[in-house]
Parts: sequence; structure tokens; C-alpha cells
Amino acid sequence: MSSSKYARVFWVQLKNNFVREAVYRSNFLTMIVVDLIWIAVEFSLFTVIYSNTETLGGWSKPQTYFFLGIFFASDALFTTFFQRNFWNFSDLVNKGELDILLTKPIHPLFLALTRWFNLTAIFNFFLGLGILLRFSDAAGFQGGWKWLGLVGWLAVGLTTALLVRFAFSIWIFWTERSWAMARMYYQFFAFATKPDTIYPKMIRYLILTALPFAFIGSVPARALLQGLELSEYLRIAAVLSVFFVINWFLWNAGLKRYQSASS
Repeated sequence: MSSSKYARVFWVQLKNNFVREAVYRSNFLTMIVVDLIWIAVEFSLFTVIYSNTETLGGWSKPQTYFFLGIFFASDALFTTFFQRNFWNFSDLVNKGELDILLTKPIHPLFLALTRWFNLTAIFNFFLGLGILLRFSDAAGFQGGWKWLGLVGWLAVGLTTALLVRFAFSIWIFWTERSWAMARMYYQFFAFATKPDTIYPKMIRYLILTALPFAFIGSVPARALLQGLELSEYLRIAAVLSVFFVINWFLWNAGLKRYQSASS
């Protein structure tokens, strides 16, 4: 199937989700309020910390807020386009809903990951951009052509969140329950909400390799503010490539194990 057909399918699903969101407008407002509270809590935490120190793991207060802007924007992209699909991922296996996707003339994994959108989360994306714009000068961001780099790093953050979340969800083919793995994912996700340099060496190594949550916000912020060494770029490429290969292998292995609702 050509890429243009995939794009058309994606567009149709996006429109369908927009109509669904428009019907439940109170849900839209509720989600915005909840997200604003979450963002306020994160800012309050660092406000308290920086009231007692000038730097945290080598990060100044404006640099940390710049990081938060990137993190919120990157996480908002993932939440908008993929989060709800992972909430419903277990139903594909446990309720046999994957049967329908397997009969479509398009890759079932594409449909599994793009059927549902959380369009209210796009508000957080623009809020995140506003935050990083507000603190970019104070953080020492040079701007100019480096703003183009922001697009690439947001893509890295989105890709990382997608691959890691998938790695935690794919085990539904073998466990038949997903709540435990989902809970574990969100426990580890807390590492993404802080700059990576504040953690001890062992934890920092973990979130830069086996559980690369630092790629969502912290590493992009460091890259834009300070630049990265060649070894760091190579590590990012290697880690994401390994995650992709493993996820693809587990998906195909899971399909072989899958028993449809009619079997």
C-alpha cells in the first residue's frame, strides 16, 4: 500500500476523532484543566528547589524551565497521536478486536496505533512551545537556525516515547493483562520529568540506554543549549534502532501466538 494511501487513512481517522471530541466538549475542558494542574505541579516543584539553590545538576532555573517546555511539547505530541491507542491496546488481544484489523488492506500495526487521537492534548503542545520560547533567551539558547533543530528533537522525543511505550505494551500477547506493565511504565516515566544530569550515574546510564526516557526532553534540551558529542548522537541512533528491531520482532512473534475471537 502506498504512503499516500496511509496518509489518507490517517486523515480520515483524524477527522473521525475530531468529530468525536467535538461531541464531548466538557471532556475537552476537563482534560485541559487536569493538564494545567499537572504542569503547575511540575513548575511548583522546581520553583521550590531553586528557592534553595542556584543550579541543579548543572542546570540553571531558566534552563530547567526550557527543558520543561520541550518535555511538555514532546509528551503532548505523543499523547495526542498515540496515548489513547495504548490505553486500548489490551482490548485488541483480550477481546479479539485485532481480528478486524488483520482483515484490512493496510498494515494492522498502523491501524492499531492510529485509530484513536486525544486532540485535547494538542493544547499542551502549544503551551510547551510557549514555555520554551519564554525562557529560551535566559536559558542561553542561541536561536536562529537552531530553531529548526527543535523540530528534529521533538521528533526524537516522540519516537522514543512511542517505541518505549510499545515495548511495555506488546507483552499483552503473553500476559493477557496489561495493567501491571502499564503501571511500571508510568513509574519509570517519572524519570523523564527531570533533567538527566541530576540522577546518580547508574540511573542516568539506565535512562540513556535500556529505558531511554531522557531522550524525550532532557537530551533534546541539552543538545539545543550545549550541543552533544558525536558518541551521544551515535548512542541515540543505536538505542532507538535496537528498540525498533526488538519491537518489530515481538509484534510478529505476538501475532503467531495470537488466538482470534473466532478460534
